[in-house]
Amino acid sequence: MKKLFIHCLVVVLVLSVPGFARADKKQEVQKFGHEGMEAQRNKNWPKAISAFKRVVELEPTSQNHENLGVVYRNAGNVAEAIKSFTAAIEANADNVSAYGNRANALIGQRRYDEAIEDCTEVLKRQPDNLNAKKTRASAALSKGDWNLALGDYNGILNANRNDAEALKGRAYVFNQTKDYDKAIADYSDLIKLRPKDSHAYLKRSYLYDMKGDLPKAMADGDQAVKIDPKNADTQNWKKYLQGKQSQPPPLQPPPPAAQKSPAAQPAPTKAP
Repeated sequence: MKKLFIHCLVVVLVLSVPGFARADKKQEVQKFGHEGMEAQRNKNWPKAISAFKRVVELEPTSQNHENLGVVYRNAGNVAEAIKSFTAAIEANADNVSAYGNRANALIGQRRYDEAIEDCTEVLKRQPDNLNAKKTRASAALSKGDWNLALGDYNGILNANRNDAEALKGRAYVFNQTKDYDKAIADYSDLIKLRPKDSHAYLKRSYLYDMKGDLPKAMADGDQAVKIDPKNADTQNWKKYLQGKQSQPPPLQPPPPAAQKSPAAQPAPTKAP
């Protein structure tokens, strides 16, 4: 009986060791996770990176790889951030936030086609994901793919007409494709949402000037300077418009009825 008791005790102890190990591991993960979060709040990036790397070593889940990537990105190390986001996707191919984070990091490296691919992966899984549409539109805008950018901005604005950033992006697309009236309409809607947005007034002023409407261009230029008087671009644009306004109007040709008829030529004389 005594031998049986000792044997049972040994079995219980052996079986309980993995449980203690798991508990210790969980505590370590929590400990380093808290240290990493605190260091990140204090912008102590070396310490934050070290802590989150330890978390990944202890528990290499998709989420932990992604968290490390976010810290790398915030620390300005985009290359390592991309590696961590890639590891997160490899650990879980359906981690849509990891795709989105990698897409933003890729845009930072001007790898626009790859960023567009990542956003498309998100939209395959979540067709109504507005963040993915915004990021893909931004990448498309940067590489000059006006059709893709316009499609995404239209989708965003169909869901929320008051999305200021989408209005701003679509206005830029319309400007690039020389659809100036639609660009003016979007900047006008943006100004309604952001009446203190000097950039929107400045851009609309450019468009009015291109269309030959100097009074409206002047009014928007004045408003841009009023909102942001220290901005060099607005100041220079106002000076340009003032110079243009002070120029005398170009001479117009007289109407056809007022033009003189050609001088009469003398009739040829006959030879004697």
